[in-house]
Amino acid sequence: MLPYLITFTLSLVAYSFAIRSLNRRLRLLLIVISILLPATLAGLHDPSLGLDWYGYGIDIWEIATNIHSFNSFLQYYPAIEPGYKLLNYAISFISSDYHVFFFFHQLILASIAIFVAYFNRNHKYSEIILIFYFLYMYNTSINIIRQSLALMMFLLAYTLWDSHYRKSSYSIFGISLFFHTSAVFAFPIYIVSAFKHVLRKYRVFIITAIIWTAYYTINSYTYILTQLIDLNIFSGHYIGYADQVGEVSIHKTDIAFQAGIIILLFCLPSKAKNKEICFQISILALMAITLNLFGNITDIAFRVAHYFILPIAILMPRVSRSLKVNQIACIIFAILLASRFLYFVFSGGAENTVPYKSMLLGI
Repeated sequence: MLPYLITFTLSLVAYSFAIRSLNRRLRLLLIVISILLPATLAGLHDPSLGLDWYGYGIDIWEIATNIHSFNSFLQYYPAIEPGYKLLNYAISFISSDYHVFFFFHQLILASIAIFVAYFNRNHKYSEIILIFYFLYMYNTSINIIRQSLALMMFLLAYTLWDSHYRKSSYSIFGISLFFHTSAVFAFPIYIVSAFKHVLRKYRVFIITAIIWTAYYTINSYTYILTQLIDLNIFSGHYIGYADQVGEVSIHKTDIAFQAGIIILLFCLPSKAKNKEICFQISILALMAITLNLFGNITDIAFRVAHYFILPIAILMPRVSRSLKVNQIACIIFAILLASRFLYFVFSGGAENTVPYKSMLLGI
């Protein structure tokens, strides 16, 4: 775990100095360092990361490095999105070493994380966005390589949407679908954001509707899934993932983390709250909890829940009009993130990434 903590800390320190530097060249240098540190750590990692890396990582990479036509490459693994294949194909021109792909994959993700944090630097405590990336996304992204690209692209898309760059946001969101089609399930977040004023007026009804829908869907899941299959909405590739009753379990740790976010907002001083931001965060956390309750039915729900947590990192520094309350909220949010991270590290190896393994470094 130590290589991760050292890298995360150094990258965060470099970013913190960058947003406080008045010298443009120094600022750029620090930002580059902040990006290169986590990308290099991922690049030096061995591919001992479980089924996803061998099924969607190494196998696809080896085909990309041994094929001369992208059109021919598209014929392999037809269920794999074309954006991810194109990325493999493009990087294969640089090197056939899988460590190079690991590096560039994380370079993209780290660049997005740093950009999003820097884009929000006018809001105090934008460092929480980078802390979120390291403690929530980094280790997971090394394993779920395809979806992690879509997740971080959606984070970028939401940032642009939140800053009223609507066309750019839709474009990035569209691109994310070419890397992992699960991004389509993130579209309701746009609805929550666009109609936050209206939805807040009917918050009791909205919360009740979410709970009732979850209850009905869980109890009628087999019937609903059968209808979706009959309508050809689910492809053959996803049916196996969609129907996993008894094969997977509810992700209780993530539910506790998401419930902790709601409790955090509830405990903030009422007069100091930014009620619109707090409402958005509460609804997103509640929807993530609802998805995680489907954990004993399908692992897809757990994967989709990630999308609903991403915007919370952007919104957290604005939960109050008081800088002091914002600071307290961000500190508690960081503690929740650290608790979740440490639990996964000590209970399951954090997506098989702990302990850190690198033949190149002799670890």
